[in-house]
Amino acid sequence: YIPNVYKVYYVSKKIEGMSPKSLDLYDLYLKDFFFMVQKKIEEITTNDIRLYLYTIQKQRNIGNRSLDSRRLILNAFFQWCADEGYITKNVCKCINPIKFEVKERQPLNDIELELVRDACDDTRSKAIIEVLYSTGCRVTELENLKISDVNLTTREVHLFGKGNKHRTSYLNARSKVALEKYLASRSDDCESLIVTKKKPYRVLKKNGIENVVRNIGKRSGIDRPLYPHLLRHTTATDALDRGMNVAEVQKMLGHQKLDTTMIYAKASQENVKHNHKKYIV
Repeated sequence: YIPNVYKVYYVSKKIEGMSPKSLDLYDLYLKDFFFMVQKKIEEITTNDIRLYLYTIQKQRNIGNRSLDSRRLILNAFFQWCADEGYITKNVCKCINPIKFEVKERQPLNDIELELVRDACDDTRSKAIIEVLYSTGCRVTELENLKISDVNLTTREVHLFGKGNKHRTSYLNARSKVALEKYLASRSDDCESLIVTKKKPYRVLKKNGIENVVRNIGKRSGIDRPLYPHLLRHTTATDALDRGMNVAEVQKMLGHQKLDTTMIYAKASQENVKHNHKKYIV
């Protein structure tokens, strides 16, 4: 049983520009909820939602983080239903967030970053690492980049990514040189910035970029997995540590909320130790 109102909700989210990945997740979680509960929207109670969350965690061994993601999606849906007048109130609103342990994100330190750079074995690998680090872009944004989106003279990179939004980031000297060498080595006429190595040359997809980065990490010997988002995290942390304004970092990363950027703003213990020696004499 899938309520008709859900179809209207799905279409409205699509029109508002929700990413395909998020739409798929909402579709999966909400349809699972409706399948389990089997009630009309106006008949669903807070206890129905609590029972659903309890049941799926017990049956499927779902962790608290994933369970809270489901709660958030249900809350968003029922709030929309209330705002649109399909129900009188959001029955999910009084269900508190489900607590889970947040693992502190550890960016690459300066030695690890240099080891990663040294492990790049061709011009394409070097270009991928340097562009990811310099721009702080998401892997899907790198996948979407066309050669025409990059101005090597002004060092501007026009990104198109999450939420169908455009923004501009920039190339540092290393990434500019790496990209120039990579583009000069190519003989294809593909418009994509990063392409496959074999004919017919075409855009290197998200999975392909992730594989390249993962293999660089293995060769580097940094003793932990390397993935594109870790480079984005390193960019944000380095920018904040070196004095970049948090609002500017937010704009560079394309974060909608400042809270998301503030995750990277936690002072490292090493910085505290260094500044203690500097200031407390």
